Amino acid sequence: MIFYPVTILLLLLSFVLQEFLPGIPLAHHATLLLPPVYFFTASVAVPFPMMLLLAFITGLLWDARHLPGAVRVVEATTDSLISGPLGMPEIVNGGGFGIGISIIIFALLGTFLQGVRPLFKRGRVELPVLLVGFTTFAWLLLEYLMQTFLRTSLFFPTAVWTKMITDAMLAMLASPLLFLLLYSLAGLSRYEIKYDGLRYSFDGR
Repeated sequence: MIFYPVTILLLLLSFVLQEFLPGIPLAHHATLLLPPVYFFTASVAVPFPMMLLLAFITGLLWDARHLPGAVRVVEATTDSLISGPLGMPEIVNGGGFGIGISIIIFALLGTFLQGVRPLFKRGRVELPVLLVGFTTFAWLLLEYLMQTFLRTSLFFPTAVWTKMITDAMLAMLASPLLFLLLYSLAGLSRYEIKYDGLRYSFDGR
């Protein structure tokens, strides 16, 4: 089935495109965090095993990209929680706490999003769009909490909350386009989006 390989290829492409996405200075350097947002939208369109595979790939590449050595080499801050004049040591380098933590976070949030697959199948994306924004905010908050916990310096300035909220809003703005992309890809590949969760019957059968 071509839908799954292309979904993975698009995820890998999102990591490349992320390096060229600038922050918005007027919005506290809000940035479209494309790989996580793409993962959250794809989590609604694919079955649970495929979601776990996407969570593994997204978390692995995100953590690898933000290892301390990689950060020093690339020297990019466009995908950090805070960049530019608002940069702070606790959050300026993205993940930065080794490989594995982000995989768990993405898997948990992807499992949460699996619950709205029936709506996505029927073409209703209102709630999925809102949940993409919510999971983006939850992911940023969990990453920030992990970083500050490891540095034993729990600190929540106003700029951090503003940055996380604006990033989540950008995620909600971009998610309808990504949902449309997945719908189109499913149609071209003749992939039927099915809900494999609990089935309820009210007619006794």
